[in-house]
Amino acid sequence: MRDLPRKFENYLFENLGLLSHLKPWGKEKGLPYFLRDRYKFYECELLSQPWLVMAARDEEEVTPATIRKHIGQLQKKWGHEVLYLHPAISTYNRKRLIEQKISFVVPGNQMYLPVLGVDLREYVRSKRTEKVKKVSPSTQALVLSLLYDWPKDGVTPSHLANKLGYASMTMTRAFDELEASGLADVSMKSRERVLRVEGDKEKFWEKCLQHLRSPVRKRVKVQAPYDQYPLPFAGELALSCFSMLAAPPQPYYAVSGELWKTMQREWQIGELSFHSENSVVIEVWKYPPELFATKEKVDPLSLYLSLLESNDERIEMALEELKEKFPW
Repeated sequence: MRDLPRKFENYLFENLGLLSHLKPWGKEKGLPYFLRDRYKFYECELLSQPWLVMAARDEEEVTPATIRKHIGQLQKKWGHEVLYLHPAISTYNRKRLIEQKISFVVPGNQMYLPVLGVDLREYVRSKRTEKVKKVSPSTQALVLSLLYDWPKDGVTPSHLANKLGYASMTMTRAFDELEASGLADVSMKSRERVLRVEGDKEKFWEKCLQHLRSPVRKRVKVQAPYDQYPLPFAGELALSCFSMLAAPPQPYYAVSGELWKTMQREWQIGELSFHSENSVVIEVWKYPPELFATKEKVDPLSLYLSLLESNDERIEMALEELKEKFPW
């Protein structure tokens, strides 16, 4: 998604000969959070007319009616034409956008700029309905276990169940999931299944990466004592331990969903809407962070996955440093 603005500029120049030169909109910080969370904003000139480009931050589609409302809010601060930029739009939504006269561009696919009299459709690339399947949290824990403790002779469901604290049946299903995704080979030895991976750790990680997800189920702001539960550092705080990133004002801690329920029950913890004095951020994880945590902080691979979708340039740079701490 980071190269979407560049693709937009190239698409307009190659097809219309227009130099757009997108630059960040200076008033973006004054917008409501839900708009800044969903779009990045750029301004440019097209045929001597000022335009505001609202570029989607991810591949999730928004209904044309919602886009119309968002444009209406932007025009209170902008006052000129607004253009919706997205990497792929479904046929149904493209039709609705055109019906509502909403300007949009799908680089390499279609642009509709009614104010300029442009309706260019090079080809219709259907939005992918099937995304790469993400593995379950228990299977992701299995993958991380393999990367941190590389088994040259393979592993069995019973061995991993004892090591990770999952039921043997859960690990059996994880074996099935890895095998079905083509990420590992499973064979039989002495009436027990054995999982093996080919290549080295780094190649296995790269092969699995698109199937892995952030371990964070949710992040909550709370204010409560934590002396009874020594929680590992997470989020930006953990990243600052692995890189030159400055530590955040509030500490970040990781906790499993099961332990979080226990903490809420015992301490009657309430979630805060805003940070207050001595407040912290709790990341509730989909698998126990302590499985791979070391030296009071979460493991580097899980940390990388937890922050991979960040649009903060500071974090993106720190993640590049974090890669140097990977176990290979």
